Amino acid sequence: MARSHGETAPNTYVQDGDWPEAILRPEAPASAHYAQELARRLAAEMRRRPISNRELARVAGVSHPTIGSVLNGDRYADLRTLASLEVALGAELYPAGMFQRLRAT
Repeated sequence: MARSHGETAPNTYVQDGDWPEAILRPEAPASAHYAQELARRLAAEMRRRPISNRELARVAGVSHPTIGSVLNGDRYADLRTLASLEVALGAELYPAGMFQRLRAT
């Protein structure tokens, strides 16, 4: 996982509820919203299959703690991790169009 360049973990912006379904604080940066939607999509794909963190890690070639950190909102996924997960799952995880939703608020 790449460093977050000083940004705090996405789950620290939770205002109400449990990550990743929580409501984020108004001052949450765009990156936290992207990380939240990515965690939602990843969790949904893993439930749909079903596949464990360890099995997905093996197939995707990333560590299972990395998958856990993305799911829990402890860290931001880097592009390598995102690409590896999407290819392994055969599913789009990146929240394309998120910027439009953020602009509307």
